[in-house]
Amino acid sequence: MMSLPRQERLRERGKFTLLFKKGKSLADRNLVLYYYKWKPESREAGFSVGKKLGNAVVRNRIRRKMKEAYRTLLPQVKDGHLLLFIGRRGILKAEFSEILASQKKLLQKANLWKGDGKS
Repeated sequence: MMSLPRQERLRERGKFTLLFKKGKSLADRNLVLYYYKWKPESREAGFSVGKKLGNAVVRNRIRRKMKEAYRTLLPQVKDGHLLLFIGRRGILKAEFSEILASQKKLLQKANLWKGDGKS
């Protein structure tokens, strides 16, 4: 399993704050997506799971699934945005394929998906 390239990871606290204050959000039963228009050539994604969803082991497992799903979708995600995926209660029982589908659907809704939308 490959990890996300370092420059594609959302890490600074200020960017998280910016996303919450000025970003737009979309949600389904598994995930919330916050997104904000950023520098044209860059794209950064963060992944968060609240303490209500379980202990550290559970939260880290969910976060790893979210990151891996995003990494497979990466070539089809438009540049120029900050993204933050937050796990919701529904994600506890979700299979990897459902997480992948949720991320793709939210990215399409946010108009951050390249291509024809069918793939």
